[in-house]
Order: sequence, then C-alpha cells, then structure tokens
Amino acid sequence: MYIKNIFCTIFASVKNSNYFYMLPQIFGIFRSTHYLILFFKKMIRVKILMVFGLFKLCVGELYSQDLHFSQFLYNHQSANPALVSFYDGDHRFGANYRHQWLSVPVPYLTVSLLYDTKILLKGKKDQIGLGFGVDYDQAGDSKLAMAKIMAEIAYSRSLNSKNIVSVGFNVGGAQRRLSSELLRWDVQWNGDRFDPSIGTRESFNQSGKFFMDIGTGINYAYRHSKRTGLTIGGSIFHLNKPNQNFYGASAIKANLPYRVVYSGAGQIAIASSLDFIVAAQLQMQEDYREQNVVGKIRFYANKKPGQLLNVLVGAGMRINDAIIPSLGFEYNNWLISGSFDINTSAFKTATNKRGGPELALQYIFRSVQPSGIFKKCPIY
Repeated sequence: MYIKNIFCTIFASVKNSNYFYMLPQIFGIFRSTHYLILFFKKMIRVKILMVFGLFKLCVGELYSQDLHFSQFLYNHQSANPALVSFYDGDHRFGANYRHQWLSVPVPYLTVSLLYDTKILLKGKKDQIGLGFGVDYDQAGDSKLAMAKIMAEIAYSRSLNSKNIVSVGFNVGGAQRRLSSELLRWDVQWNGDRFDPSIGTRESFNQSGKFFMDIGTGINYAYRHSKRTGLTIGGSIFHLNKPNQNFYGASAIKANLPYRVVYSGAGQIAIASSLDFIVAAQLQMQEDYREQNVVGKIRFYANKKPGQLLNVLVGAGMRINDAIIPSLGFEYNNWLISGSFDINTSAFKTATNKRGGPELALQYIFRSVQPSGIFKKCPIY
C-alpha cells in the first residue's frame, strides 16, 4: 500500500505541474518496454513502462565489449552522462579500481577517475552539471590498453518539487595502444615449439590509435522524500563509431560499436535507521549482453552531526556470470565501498571462482547553507 501511494503521488505531482502536457514530447522519443525491477521479501514490487525508441533507432550492428564495473552505482560516466551532478552537494570527486581475474596468467585492470559539479539556475530549481573524467583499461598478452579523457555536461529540468528530467552529453579523446612483443603467432610454430626468432609476418603501421568518442543519455528522477526515490535512464555511447584500426587508413575499418545502457535504481526508508537500495543495469554491445542487479541495506550507525556513519551491506549478481558481495561505509562526506566477484560461469574453472576485487571511493564537498535565522543585535 505504501508503494502504491508513492506512485499515486508521482502521477498527481506530474499532472498538476505545468509540464504535464509536455511529457508526451519528452518521452515520445522512447519505445515502450517493461522492466520488472525489484523484489525484496515481498516488500517492493515495481513494474515500470519505459520508452526508449531513440536509442533503438540509433543502434545498428554491435561488435565488442566495453569496460565495465560491478559497482556501477558509483561510476556514472560509464553508465549515463545525464547523471552528471546528480547528487546532494556542490562538488564530487570519485575513483574506481577493478582488477579482474587475478588467477589467470593475464589479469584485466580498469581504473576510472571523475570530478563533477553543478551550476544552479532559475531560483535553484534547474541546474547544469559539468564533469571531467579519465578512464584507463589494460588487458591481454598484448597489453591492449585504452586511455580516455572526457568532458561531460548535463541539463536537469525540475518539473516540480518531486520530478526531474535530465539530458546529458559527453565528448572525449581516447587512445588505444598495444604491444606485440609478447604475442605468439601460428607461423612461429616450428613443429615442436614456438620459436620467437621466426618472423611473425605481421606488420602494424602503428601501435597506437587516437580517436574521438561521443555519448548521450536521458534520466528521470522522482524523489518522494529525502530517503525515498526512484531513477530510470538510458544512454548510448560511441555515437560516432570511431575507427580503431592499427593497420593504417587503407585497411578495413575496425569501428567501435554502439554501447547501449538501460538502468534504474530505487531507495526506500524501511525503518528509522534502515534504507533498502536496489538497482539494475542492462548493457548491450554486439551480441554481448550484461545484466546486473544489486540490493543493499544502509544502516545509519551514527546520526550525530560531524560523526555521521552509515554502513552499506549488500550483494549483486551479473546474470550467468558472477555473484558480487559488497561492503561499504559512508562517513560524513566520504564513501568507500569494496566488492569481490565470485565467478559462477564456466570460466570459474580457470579463475577458481575468484573474479577479482573492485574498490570505489568518493568525496562530496557540501558548502554550509545559511540558516535563514537572524538575530537582532542591540545598538549601544
């Protein structure tokens, strides 16, 4: 009944706003599809109708997999540019670290750094978000690496006090590099063993490739109260399908395909010191599909100002691949959260189920707001 009242409030607040009749235009670009987001001990059941036709129309053939994080809630720049500056505060600094498949000969390393801030508009109701990020990823015997620097901008429109629609864009420059020294080729097999002295007959015109990268996204947020709300969004990355070919301009192009991301997250206060958080993410690139779900409990261990301490305990799942327990802490303006992938796929034989650790760190700067209470001082 409580959830039903929340969604009745959403509809009423949007309908009473001046923007109710703009919603078909705002969401008319989307195609209808249903998402059943969460179940938690029969407490929460949400069925959401989402329309994402714009993204489907833009998606062509997909060819490969991008970098990814298990703790996707703490890395907006790989999830949706519309989430830039979507937080309670003035400035945010973040870092993500992932070391995947430690037990195999060549593990994968991913690092992400980000900063974002906001500019308030129109009586502090609407805002422009600005962000800057750096991604680095390295994998394989060739040490195939990608380093990317990107800038992000988002505009958030308040429909009323509870409903916000955001649109975001990012643009960046990236470079892929490889090292062929440790690679082994079929022509180097001499009938008995691999002989590195035999020529590879492979000729790379360049070991690095620079390219531009563009992405966009949209997000809807509903805030019922400070501790209860919902967000839903979608995004497309690599809109320009940049060429990553190492063999020169005359060779066949190796275009980086679109990556499409749908995501949703919800939070509800279930007790005076407990919140329940759920989130889901679907990523699609070529034939690759990655589906992540996560559930967390936030326990307010200390509510005393200056000593605020929250404990985050939860677990996630990457469907048909891994179970991901996590533990995190929020202390004043700091957040630190760690997780570990436990492989459940066929690859667990090679990894001994050890998918690898991941760490997220954030700091949010919040300026002190004036109290609005003034005391008259006597004049002597």
